[in-house]
Amino acid sequence: MKQNMIYIVIGAAIAIVGGVEVAYQIYKMTVIDAEARGLKHPRLLGMLAMNGNNSSGLVLYLIGRRKYPVLHMDQAMQKIMEKRKKAAGAGLAFVVVGAIGVVLGCMM
Repeated sequence: MKQNMIYIVIGAAIAIVGGVEVAYQIYKMTVIDAEARGLKHPRLLGMLAMNGNNSSGLVLYLIGRRKYPVLHMDQAMQKIMEKRKKAAGAGLAFVVVGAIGVVLGCMM
């Protein structure tokens, strides 16, 4: 029983770290995209995009940004966006591994 709790705690910690990483990367990508489109208050838009229960803030941002074309995004910003996308993918992998650890801990 004690060993099961260790697996659950470790899995939950891994999942939380992954979730925080994904949220941070979504925030930074939204800020970069909003700045490239010339939107007002890009940090506020980033906060709204990373919050929300069903990612409703992100969906609203993605719908609202369609009206604004990309004004200035150079190669360096595109490379940063690609790195952040990869980091978000790694964060999602941490969430999945942590969730699997929690489930396995509960089943043992």
